[in-house]
Amino acid sequence: PTKFCDAVPLCHLNTGLSLVPEIALAQVSGIVGAAGTVISGFYHAHDNLKDNHVDVFSQKIADKIAENQDGAVLVTIDSKRLALKIQNDGLIVRHNVAEGAWKLSEKKLKLEHESITLACASALVREGIFRELVDFDNHLDDITQDYVNVELNMKIDSCL
Repeated sequence: PTKFCDAVPLCHLNTGLSLVPEIALAQVSGIVGAAGTVISGFYHAHDNLKDNHVDVFSQKIADKIAENQDGAVLVTIDSKRLALKIQNDGLIVRHNVAEGAWKLSEKKLKLEHESITLACASALVREGIFRELVDFDNHLDDITQDYVNVELNMKIDSCL
């Protein structure tokens, strides 16, 4: 089975008319390639807590990833499930079944050390650590910002 070991945030703005996702994917491809890993999925979330649909822009990015990686996934963050006490992962996972077609996965992603991971995620939400998250958009605005989030990942690892 595929093991997802990191997530790199690409953009927080509407990406419809932007080249940012393509530039970001090229940059991230270089980083993960050097580490001996691959880009195997795309995650997205909406501002509206009740919105869990896959928008056309997210699907296009996921389609691009699926062109280069068999078994790619498209993950929607169910924002309603993010809380001060997170009970489950809140991930809606879709697998690529054909060019441009995504289907809800029958298999659920399995979190490593699930109870500890969820407790840690809850603690980090309470602390507001998400405010420290830097995405590729932020990096383009200020290239000193680390969109790979090394320091943030170290804080997350110390919680686990």
